[in-house]
Amino acid sequence: MSDFKRQHPISIFVSFFGNLKQMIITLIVLFFFGSSQTRGPWFYFLVLGALLVFSFLSGFLHWLTFRYRLDEQELHIRQGLIFRKKRYIHQDRVQSIDLNAKLIQRMFNLVEVRIETAGGGDEPEFRIIALNKEEANDIRNELLYGKKKRETEAPDSDGNSVLSEEEIDEETVSKEPDYTWKLSTKRLITAALTSSGIGVAATFVAALFSQVQQFIPETWYETAIGFVVESSVLFILSFLILVLVIAWLIRIVSTVLKYGNFSIEKTGNDIVIARGLLERRQLTLNRRRITAVRLVQNVLRQPFGYTSVYVESAGGGTKDEDLSTILIPLCKETEVKAHLEKIVPDFAFERPLTGLPKKSMKRYMVRLTVPAVIAASAITYFFDYGAYSFAAIIVALLMGYWQYKDAGIGVNERFLWMRMRKFARTTVIVPKKRIQTVEVTSNPLQRLNQLTTLEVSILTSITGKTFSLRHLSKQQSMNYYMWYSYEHSTKYNEETKS
Repeated sequence: MSDFKRQHPISIFVSFFGNLKQMIITLIVLFFFGSSQTRGPWFYFLVLGALLVFSFLSGFLHWLTFRYRLDEQELHIRQGLIFRKKRYIHQDRVQSIDLNAKLIQRMFNLVEVRIETAGGGDEPEFRIIALNKEEANDIRNELLYGKKKRETEAPDSDGNSVLSEEEIDEETVSKEPDYTWKLSTKRLITAALTSSGIGVAATFVAALFSQVQQFIPETWYETAIGFVVESSVLFILSFLILVLVIAWLIRIVSTVLKYGNFSIEKTGNDIVIARGLLERRQLTLNRRRITAVRLVQNVLRQPFGYTSVYVESAGGGTKDEDLSTILIPLCKETEVKAHLEKIVPDFAFERPLTGLPKKSMKRYMVRLTVPAVIAASAITYFFDYGAYSFAAIIVALLMGYWQYKDAGIGVNERFLWMRMRKFARTTVIVPKKRIQTVEVTSNPLQRLNQLTTLEVSILTSITGKTFSLRHLSKQQSMNYYMWYSYEHSTKYNEETKS
């Protein structure tokens, strides 16, 4: 049994710069959007200095009081100065282990260990923010493979090493990877050029443009505003296009940094996903903990037949990916089955879809068109040239029809799959045994047309996730409800086979 250890001292600066990063964002927001200019600059320097000192002391105290010890099958942690806490992480509770290396950690050949556990309550995730790679790998190997390795090495009554029956399929201790895949440079550039999320970046760029007046003389600003007011619609559209182009370039750079050097290695049931240029991340997932697979095609990728593949799992999801884990950032839709056969073979099969009834088409189109009509009417009333906004009604009608045509659902004995669209087209594949609940709901407008919404919930990181398909016929929803119901599943399977 080893003694308790502290993290590498550089963790003090990792914590410090992490807090500083959060403060910088706060200060930028206050600087750009704050209205108080009554206090002199010395006040802000004093506040900033106090925050920096507090942040450094906080990092130092965390390093001083945080200690850990790795035992067989368990990680012990002690932390806290005033309120002391002990935590034990047993390997049976580990959902995923993530090794991250941000820029400052890479400078000192360190990594951050992030462990996600089941049943962690409000603390499902645990972090050790600065360890050398050897110690981090020891923790990872002990919590992932320690039990298997000991059972592998444990002798039987004749003195021979044996594997228990449960571990026969777990050839993960020292075996070479079963499957490896890397995102090529060409695919990375294509993924960057066709990435979504441009709206968030555009909002950020527009916010920066809106604050430009604080940095230029007032006469210049008034001249610029007068020029814009007197300019044509074409000029204003050009300005909007400029904002979108800048936002698009930001998304390209962020995508390249995020998915650069992306690779997958599968060994036994363990899937190791590595990615990142500045921040290097290595995530280890267990194939058996995957609760769903999602295929996502945004409007830029769909015409070229490209798709992204995500997995939902009990652990490993990130907030910036909606608590999912990206398995393949970009591949051809025709290549998905081959990849799934190698990585998660249970999910690799043909998925014929049953479309929705024709009466649901009206619901999809009306649902988008009504808000467009209201918005266009208001814009026309208050603004010149507002009548052009009625073109949005045509877009809404087409989008509603597109959503209807893409929607579909299907099942076999073990899986349910649904396809739906908001802007991007999403296909979700869920094993029957991973479904937590199936609900059939209907609102008054749906009941007028005998339509329903089918909702399927699964377990993912921290909380569950629900996928819904709108405007199925009542008979369709009942069929899939019976498919899930244990009471009716036998009858359903017999009817399907006959």
